[in-house]
Amino acid sequence: MTNKLASGLLVLLAANPALPAEAPWRIQEALAPPEGFGIGLIHSSRFESINGNPRAGASPDDSMVVQRTLLDTRYRRNGVEAQLELYDARQQLADDDAFVTNTAFNTLEILQATLKFDLPEDGSLRLGRLTTDWGSRRFLARNRFRNAINAFDGVEWVQPLRNGATMRLFGSQVVRRLPTDRIGLLDNEPARDESSSAQRFHGANLTLPPSSLPFTTDLYLFSLRESDSPGVHTRNRRLDSAGLRLRRAPQSGEWDYEWETLLQFGHSRSSAAAGNRNDLEHNAFFQYAAVGYSFPDSLRAVLELDYASGDKDPADSSNGRFDSLYGVTTFEFGVVGLYQPFSRGNLITPGLRLFYNPRPDLRVMLSWRHFWLEEALDAWGRTRRRHHDFVHADRYLGQHLEYRIRWELIPGNLQIDTGAIFYQGEGLGEGHTRYGFLGAVITF
Repeated sequence: MTNKLASGLLVLLAANPALPAEAPWRIQEALAPPEGFGIGLIHSSRFESINGNPRAGASPDDSMVVQRTLLDTRYRRNGVEAQLELYDARQQLADDDAFVTNTAFNTLEILQATLKFDLPEDGSLRLGRLTTDWGSRRFLARNRFRNAINAFDGVEWVQPLRNGATMRLFGSQVVRRLPTDRIGLLDNEPARDESSSAQRFHGANLTLPPSSLPFTTDLYLFSLRESDSPGVHTRNRRLDSAGLRLRRAPQSGEWDYEWETLLQFGHSRSSAAAGNRNDLEHNAFFQYAAVGYSFPDSLRAVLELDYASGDKDPADSSNGRFDSLYGVTTFEFGVVGLYQPFSRGNLITPGLRLFYNPRPDLRVMLSWRHFWLEEALDAWGRTRRRHHDFVHADRYLGQHLEYRIRWELIPGNLQIDTGAIFYQGEGLGEGHTRYGFLGAVITF
């Protein structure tokens, strides 16, 4: 159904030229609030459908509608800005056997409630409940496609330095999305999200601009500390992660590249089950490498490789599976909705991505990837499946082809978003998956 709708959209695009550039309509203009006040509203609705879901325990064929509304209000005066952002993420039409988690649904919640103070040299300090994007967004990010959004109670300091570098410091308690029970999620039950000292997450980042070398450098550290407390069961992760990212930004008619590596060490548990008290020594790593070329006609091609370590022996006293912390995977491994078999752990995946902007209001992305397990005995991504679930011993999981189209039907106000993923499993991942979505984002 979704693919037929997408085909119709392509026909409509071909028959309609790009709309003339006009200033988008904003609710701010209609309400005309007092000076210093700002208000914005974003609503998205998306239909998703999947056939052949590889996730263990999930309905093989499913569809649902996910919706998200964001209301952002701000007041700024004398170098201080107060922000209150509310959001509502819920589902419609999900069956009783549907795959549902609180990564998709979070009914009527405070997403951000902060005070931001201007500091000398264009610095800033934010306090309160907040969301944030760091670097490549692989380890700390505000979710865009995924319906529910990561939030933190804490402080973030951003300070440009005189040599052109930028320093960022972040200290927080992780906000736990509630409810977590299946019935509550299916019924879109409201429950107040909360944070506690049971889950603390901190970060530091130094960005160095190009100088004698033609790339931007990011140096960063992340620290995650978890401990069980009444009503909160964790994997008792006590992880320190040190990373480096080198990047040359894309430019028309030129080559670009990116290289990112992260080393991770500490202790963790295999699960957050209440009876699990077995702390494992944690040593893991992640590597990303990409080279791209931007053609003068708005086409960009990227050849890339992700390598995330896995756990060699689930029965020993160590854990080698990489933990991507609070990052996102949509932009690399496929959109995160009903289809989400791959995570940034125990995975080797080379891929080719093409980006094409045939006109200002239209963006097209095509991705082709192959997938292998890094360690055969470790779990496969988010599927909850392990080696003993499969017939063959090969680590090869298969390949998928993904396309995504974004059309600014009314520039700045209405965006149509559609795409599909065709997964063909081989070896460990025998089976075929078809996933598609069609959605709209309204911005006022």
